[in-house]
Amino acid sequence: MSNVTVILPFFNEQGWVGRTVQSLAAQGNHAFRLLLVDNGSTDEGAAEAAQAGEILGDRLQIVRCSIPGKINAMQFGLARVETPLVAICDADTFYPPDYIDRIVSLFATDPAAAAVMAIDIYRPLSDPVSRKRVEFVMRKSRRFAAKCHAGGYAQAFRTDCLREAGGFDTDLWPYVLEDHEIVHRVGRFGHSVYHPDHVCFPSERRTSRESVSWTRFERLLYRYMPSAGMDWYFYRFLAERLRSRKCHGTALREKTW
Repeated sequence: MSNVTVILPFFNEQGWVGRTVQSLAAQGNHAFRLLLVDNGSTDEGAAEAAQAGEILGDRLQIVRCSIPGKINAMQFGLARVETPLVAICDADTFYPPDYIDRIVSLFATDPAAAAVMAIDIYRPLSDPVSRKRVEFVMRKSRRFAAKCHAGGYAQAFRTDCLREAGGFDTDLWPYVLEDHEIVHRVGRFGHSVYHPDHVCFPSERRTSRESVSWTRFERLLYRYMPSAGMDWYFYRFLAERLRSRKCHGTALREKTW
């Protein structure tokens, strides 16, 4: 029986997605399904992913979503989830062999949790730079417990909480930073859990996406905004600013690396 469905949306990720799928196929906990959502790729990424995940057998499924945009691809994938837990992964992120196992155990030990978040690091966990990063995120997660401190490559949810919150839907949020907005909505149904040993390794190429992200002012305002003001922050303040900068979710399909 599978406890977790991993949704991995991708678009033209040849050269990256295979390594990500290999890391997921090497998980010590086999009680998961991997749902790859090809969002209209024009390269050989789908074939690469299928080959890398062949060892998973019928636990691997590849579907194609023709509506452009990561949010649409995740919505397409979520509609096909039948497990109590769902994890969202990215095509350019490496997941350690205990990634799924930690998701399952952290949810099991905290029944009130609606989400489990991994910490992004860029060197081995034992490296002092990584330990400093982990300590920093853990401090933030305690001080600003209602806020999101993990990207979309590192998020897992109770499926029923995610669906009750409205799931991924461009009618609710069509912009970038959907990973932070979805945590805001899911937070109405339970808190997020962080653990210093629950990590993943995203690609550093993300630093080139500053033009389709938030500004320092927007980020700081998000951090210090009281809970009562978060609806205003997302749906009045940030939405209008992202719209004016044309930061819709489909902007992430443009790869400059």
